[in-house]
Amino acid sequence: MAYAETDPIVIDRVQCFAVSARPPVGPESSLGTMPVRNGLLIELTTQDGVTGWGEIWCNFPPRGNIARQNLMQDVIAPWLIGTRFASYSECRLALENDLARMMIHTGEFGPFAHCLAGIDTAMADIAARQQGVPLCQFLSGKAPRTVPVYASTPNLSQMEDSVGEIIDMGHTGVKLKIGHGLGRDHEILSGVAAAAKGRLKIMVDANQNWTVSEAIEAVSALSDVNLGFVEEPLRADAPLNDWAELAQAVDVPLAGGENITSFQQFQDFISQGKLRVVQPDVAKWGGVSGTYAVGQHAATAGATCTMHYMGTGLGLAASFHVLAAIGGQGLVELDANPNPLRTDLGEIDLTLSDGRVDVPRGPGIGFSPDLAALRAMAVGSFDLSN
Repeated sequence: MAYAETDPIVIDRVQCFAVSARPPVGPESSLGTMPVRNGLLIELTTQDGVTGWGEIWCNFPPRGNIARQNLMQDVIAPWLIGTRFASYSECRLALENDLARMMIHTGEFGPFAHCLAGIDTAMADIAARQQGVPLCQFLSGKAPRTVPVYASTPNLSQMEDSVGEIIDMGHTGVKLKIGHGLGRDHEILSGVAAAAKGRLKIMVDANQNWTVSEAIEAVSALSDVNLGFVEEPLRADAPLNDWAELAQAVDVPLAGGENITSFQQFQDFISQGKLRVVQPDVAKWGGVSGTYAVGQHAATAGATCTMHYMGTGLGLAASFHVLAAIGGQGLVELDANPNPLRTDLGEIDLTLSDGRVDVPRGPGIGFSPDLAALRAMAVGSFDLSN
């Protein structure tokens, strides 16, 4: 049984830290290359002195973290400070309701959703810290101590070396970016499959690259590789009938979720779009409360919840907790590219054993950024209080 919240939450202080790093190589997809790794971390402090951390999605454009920081500072944080919430999950829903007209007026639906996701995660961190328990236990009462992960978007310029490194690290699954044309896609998959020699489960991500007919042709052409799922073969805003048509035409499970922006949409994608793998992102929509609810629903609806993630160590740790809380039956995406925002901002144990990592211990998320590292990587910040 989950822990009951006993203390209301009143936020007295909001701090934001926009961070950035430029590693030697970044993820590549059919959408383009990500040369700069961005992050936007939020720290909330209650009037009782309890702090909680969250992460706001800002992978792109290159200064997307600064844009969202300004939105937090100018619009959202002043509303948040001093407001009383009976439970952590009440905050995001109240913000969605009270800021709805502003979202419509500005057309900034995505950035608002990203900011509210970060706030939700920080509020969940606070609530679990108030109880003195890890976040996954706060959510579900009990949870596995490890969760399965997969290597995401490895650098394939030296294919055999990259695959070997992934296997040596302890990975048992890998996700590859495709959508570069059938010839190149088949070359990538065949090369990885040959190098892996059956030691890796292979998934692919098309980044919304195809129409229904193109997707059917592409997935069929790649059928000689046993794929675990194909992620976003269609645009996320394609009609659900298109998703259902594709699901019926191919044997590979369809996956999606990073660009689904409400609990109702997740329900509809599963029931009408025949999505078999849902991929909520704690930093992009819903935070902890939203993604946990999606994972619970997926478990009852016959779908698998696999946490989408490509950000800092903070959001990654929160993703581990959410998957553990829903039973740990899916996977968490673990970026295979170098990223100081993932490895150098704070302590997080990413040691793998048979494709699994430990869920962070300690109260709340179990990850607090190192302030010296945070300041060293910061490209912007603000501090607002009552």
